[in-house]
Amino acid sequence: MHTVTVIVPAHNEEEGLPATLESLARQTVPPDRILVVDDGSTDRTGEVAASHGVTVLRPPHRLGSKARAQNHALPHCTTDLVLAVDADTVLAPDYLARILPVFDDPDVTVAAGTVRTRYTRTVWERGRSTEYLFGFHWQRPIQARANSPMVCSGCCSVFRRDTLTAFGGFPERTIVEDMDYICMPLGE
Repeated sequence: MHTVTVIVPAHNEEEGLPATLESLARQTVPPDRILVVDDGSTDRTGEVAASHGVTVLRPPHRLGSKARAQNHALPHCTTDLVLAVDADTVLAPDYLARILPVFDDPDVTVAAGTVRTRYTRTVWERGRSTEYLFGFHWQRPIQARANSPMVCSGCCSVFRRDTLTAFGGFPERTIVEDMDYICMPLGE
């Protein structure tokens, strides 16, 4: 059986964070630990997280990026898997139950499920929804057949902790740490 720690980087996320933490609490296979990195929030992000019974980490100064916040939490992870979740992501109740078994294959180092937008009220939200549908239902199957994935969604990917640590953590060189991890050779 796999163990998993969830890392939720958060900066001024008091409004969206409760839905994320509630979705984690409703998992049919619960995570072993949830870490919220309150990255210099000026709102009640840390208090909201603490009210949900999770561990809140507060760096001594604002780190300023999602990857840096995730890397701040990485030394606090002792489980064999790490689930990186954005503070505005709501997971299906069976997300962990469905994704953890893929790690029974020792060659799997990272995995992610399908992402859908919660809202399609604005043109931007509808555009993102279309992008996700296109990427997950057309591009990803082609990439899978070629054994060449381009990205594991940064909003909800599971990593083998030892591989992620050996890689140097979450890549901080760009804002697309999810693509960087998939595309960079180990150790670069």
